[in-house]
Amino acid sequence: MTDKNDDSICPLCQKINRCDVKAESGCWCMNSNVPQALLAKVPDELKGKSCVCNGCIEGYYQQQAVRQYGD
Repeated sequence: MTDKNDDSICPLCQKINRCDVKAESGCWCMNSNVPQALLAKVPDELKGKSCVCNGCIEGYYQQQAVRQYGD
């Protein structure tokens, strides 16, 4: 089990989120549009502390496209 306060772990899927917000150049997550529906699923204690990973973001958009347009 992962440490719930580990900011390198996605709070939704528990995989590495590849966040590098502390880097001088910033992180991919700072330019990503994270859907409110995903942010709402982040546990309160991790909101603003741990980034949702790109895999969860892409998966959400793929799921929405299937719902809207079908297979």
